[in-house]
Formats: sequence, structure tokens, C-alpha cells
Amino acid sequence: MKKSIVLLVSLLVASVCTAQTLDEIVNKYYAANGTEILEKATTLRMEGTMSQMAMELPMTVTVKKPDKVRIVVSFSGMDIIQTFDGEKGYMVNPLSGATEPVEIPAEQLASVKESNMFRDNLLESFKAGKLKLEGEEAVNGKPAYKIIITDEAGKSTTAFVDKESFLTVKMVATVEQMGQLMEVESYIKEYMDVNGAKFGKIVVQMVNGSELSSMTINKIELDVEVDDSVFSLQ
Repeated sequence: MKKSIVLLVSLLVASVCTAQTLDEIVNKYYAANGTEILEKATTLRMEGTMSQMAMELPMTVTVKKPDKVRIVVSFSGMDIIQTFDGEKGYMVNPLSGATEPVEIPAEQLASVKESNMFRDNLLESFKAGKLKLEGEEAVNGKPAYKIIITDEAGKSTTAFVDKESFLTVKMVATVEQMGQLMEVESYIKEYMDVNGAKFGKIVVQMVNGSELSSMTINKIELDVEVDDSVFSLQ
């Protein structure tokens, strides 16, 4: 009986220590990313390039709080536009011969919403009590905390937070592409500082050890004037 009590106390202590460790990691993550700066900003505009299949595609992302998003990818002089006005999403894709906006299906709209760079899934999951610390794992030879993030829809991704910088260095998620599920590893190779806030400057996505795509951010502006009409294609 005495051994059982000692074991129970040990388990409770271990549980408390784990919770405290996760709290500490999240607090340092919050500070390292300059989240306080982003919380005060209302708009964001990003310019960069997306590399896929040996093609360099210019891209811009415009975000306005709380949830308006506009993504423009240029290809051969044509603009592929995706927007979310806070209620519905629309797309214009001249590559498919469509010059008029069409509503984005719900299952595809999630990827547009994920481009809202004001949202931080790790912090949101922590606030909802759905963040789980699963020990440590090396990323590029450096130790990192392995953290399971569960979003409001129940979808889980794994984040690896560097133990020294407390910045995310790797994300692992299962995505659907062309009707097939695949595990995609996203490596944040470099960060850029914007008024104290940190953003992934170079992000490389890998599948089965091969590069799927990459993104390089060249410029980010905070609190630029953006009219709501920018997010409407109607």
C-alpha cells in the first residue's frame, strides 16, 4: 500500500513538472517570436517567391485582422488569386480558363485560412488545452522540443521548437494532394525580423526525403493601409 502511495505521488509530481515545462516552453516561444508585436498590428503584407517544379513564382499575401486573407501567385503574366473575406472564399484561376471568381470549396478553404500569418496554431492549441509535449528530438543536429498541436477541427501537426532559440525549426503534417495523403516535413531554414516579430524567411517542404517546394520571403510590412475591398472578388 505504501509503495502504491509513493508511486501515485511520483506520477502526480511528474505530471506537474511536465505541465510546468510546457508552460515555460510556450512562454519563451511567445517572447522569441515577438508575438506581442503581432498582437498590436492589424494588417500584414508579404512579398516573396514560391519554387515548385523548377519554377519561381512571385507571390504576395495580404492579411487583415481578424481573418481576411488575399493570396496572389503570378505565372506567365497571369495572376492566380485566392481570397477569404471573413465569411466566404473565392478564387480566380486563369490557368483553368476561368476569368470570373468562383467560390472555393470548404475542403480547400482551410489552406487559404492557414496563410493568415497573424494566427499561431501552437499558441491557439495551448490556450485550448490541446498542446502536448512529447519529449525532444534532434533537428539538423540540434536538440528541439517535440510538440503535438491539435487544432479546433481535431487535426494534429507536430512542431519542433529549437531548445536554444525557441523558434520553430520543423513542422510535420499530413496533407492531401491529388486525392492522396502524404506526410510533409517543413523546415524553416532562416528567419527574418520585422519590428521585433520573427517570420520564417526560407521554408523548404520535403516528402520522402525529396524537396516538394520552397518559399522565400523577401519583404514583410506591418500596419499598411488595406481596404476591405481588397479581399472581395465579387
